[in-house]
Amino acid sequence: MEFAIDDGKETMKIIGILQARISSSRLPGKVLKPILGRPMLERQLERLARVTRIDKLIVATSDDKSDDALAALCQSLGITAFRGSLDDVLDRFYRAALMHDPVHVVRLTGDCPLCDPKLIDEMIQFYLEGNFDYLSNALEPTYPDGLDVEIFRFSALKTAWKEAGLVSEREHVTPFLYKHREKFNVGSYKGKIDLSRFRWTVDEAEDLELVQKIYETLYPRNPAFTTADILSLLEEKSEWNTFNMKFERNEGYKKSVREDSMTACTTMERSMSVQARARSRIPGMTQLLSKRPDQFSLGVWPGYFSRAKGAEVWDLDDNRYLDMSIGGIGANVLGYADPDVDAAVMSAVRSGNSSSLNCPEDVELAELLCEIHPWADKVRYARTGGESMTVAVRIARAHTGRDKVAFCGYHGWHDWYLAANVGSENALGEHLLAGLDPAGVPKCLAGTSLPFRYNRIDELEKIVSAHGLELAAIVMEPIRNDPPLPGFLESVRAIASEIGAVFIIDEISAGFRMNTGGAHLMLGVSPDIAVFSKALGNGYPIGAIIGRAAVMDSAQSTFISSTYWTERIGPAAAIATIRKHMAVDAGKHLMKVGSSIQEGWKRLAAKQGLPIHVGGIPPLSHYSFDGTDGTVFKALFVQMMLERGFLASTSFYSMYTHTEDHVQRYLQAVDEVFGEIVKAKETKSVGRLLRGQPASSGFKRLI
Repeated sequence: MEFAIDDGKETMKIIGILQARISSSRLPGKVLKPILGRPMLERQLERLARVTRIDKLIVATSDDKSDDALAALCQSLGITAFRGSLDDVLDRFYRAALMHDPVHVVRLTGDCPLCDPKLIDEMIQFYLEGNFDYLSNALEPTYPDGLDVEIFRFSALKTAWKEAGLVSEREHVTPFLYKHREKFNVGSYKGKIDLSRFRWTVDEAEDLELVQKIYETLYPRNPAFTTADILSLLEEKSEWNTFNMKFERNEGYKKSVREDSMTACTTMERSMSVQARARSRIPGMTQLLSKRPDQFSLGVWPGYFSRAKGAEVWDLDDNRYLDMSIGGIGANVLGYADPDVDAAVMSAVRSGNSSSLNCPEDVELAELLCEIHPWADKVRYARTGGESMTVAVRIARAHTGRDKVAFCGYHGWHDWYLAANVGSENALGEHLLAGLDPAGVPKCLAGTSLPFRYNRIDELEKIVSAHGLELAAIVMEPIRNDPPLPGFLESVRAIASEIGAVFIIDEISAGFRMNTGGAHLMLGVSPDIAVFSKALGNGYPIGAIIGRAAVMDSAQSTFISSTYWTERIGPAAAIATIRKHMAVDAGKHLMKVGSSIQEGWKRLAAKQGLPIHVGGIPPLSHYSFDGTDGTVFKALFVQMMLERGFLASTSFYSMYTHTEDHVQRYLQAVDEVFGEIVKAKETKSVGRLLRGQPASSGFKRLI
């Protein structure tokens, strides 16, 4: 063993910590149960003594009186025993490690008396060579349950100790590490042969019986018996494998995850109070229709947040949620409070956000956007999506000298767009939001915005036949719900070129979801102008209008100007967002997560017999309940998911901080809630269960 003395602490490279307690709920006192006349823990320590790469091995147990006997056993064996919190195991584990100031920590648990010293040494070597922050052979199990090993940096453990808050994260020490791959380099160690069907851990009486039989057979011949010896024995005694096969792997952790949800929604008093104040002072209660509580369930939805980090949100009553809903309505593509984007913003703030001169980030961002989109030459900025679209339409009108616009899809709240509803009942009804009242839009704009539906080239051709040489622009989203039919986008491009209209693609929703940049890059079409916002700044206000030089130069022939379009934070955030998005290939992850959610919705709805319709590109997924009670079922879904610790609705926007564990936990809750909704529907108890109001559909006045 190599170590140095520093202020009374032993400083060593690798420490092994064996976590053990007597008060097991499933098999109390198991660590002291006899195996060949000696306590099970002693047998495990005997095997661990053969590990060569661990500098010091200690036992971490609780300071509860029930563990006095365990501590006494360690003392009799000459093993250091640290005693700490019974329930906050992460705190106990961290403080045990802190006493020895290690660089790396090997986590072992006291229910593995068949642990493999050779495997532990091999994993330590693999961990060091791979420069991991965390390594486990249990993330993708190929070894028997009972040979689990985790290795991680002490610095990573310290981060988890500071930031982990869920019951499961405090009770099981390491979930925070492997769930936050954006923070840590996580590795999985797999064997050449899948042996995960074997259960050699000791959590139940049947487990102990199997282990005792293995020891009684192998130990007298060779106290250092190996994993290979155990496998040979079980091949010979195949009936032993049936002793404990009925038990589920990681049952204790799954129980803790279920308890996580029980901590949510303990009170909503402050959240509801602020909503009441907002209704008296703010028309419509919020600044964005999609964030209004009535869009989810008024009286239940928290409405306001105190802080957000990664994929988690805390409401004003400090209830903590995993956000599997609208992701800041698509703005926070990298997750909340991304450290790299926030660092760039703070640097901009410290350098001065605005002055009488312009910020050079405007130029750097323009160059970066044109590099990603080689067809584009020039860039103008705004700070929001709706105004960016208005800038694009103004440029198109200035360039062509024409007034009318043909459009497909949703493009914001400005007059040029809502003009489609002037003099018509609901021309915009099939373009995302129904019921958009054009009150306040000049009636003289009637007939200047002409809608056509996605993949309906015939509808665009009809508009062109009637208004072709009056069209300043053809405006559309590249994709939202359905993929383009073969030739559709190419035909739109050709029509725009033929009639001299500016082809504008609105990437505000689709951009930076499937790839770094506009979705049109993946769809093989080049517009004259493309417009970005939402994901571009990862939650910081920024909008960009990029385009061909011949078209963009027309911005100089009309007045387009605003003071706050020159501040520094927006472009600084956008540059950092784009560079990180590109470096981590965020689009690939967003697509994978969204696809898992969509597949999960379909599978679980079919399992529960709940008719739903799933749509949207994977990173912008949504579903709807079939039938006339959809808004009631939506409100009940929102309510029941809140009770389980999730912000969730019928829409899901992927964020880079969403992990596989998040998806699995979410879908487990969805399975439960879909089942509860079906049961409530069958028993006609939906109204009795619903605490809030049914969800609103489309735009309406909030009274």
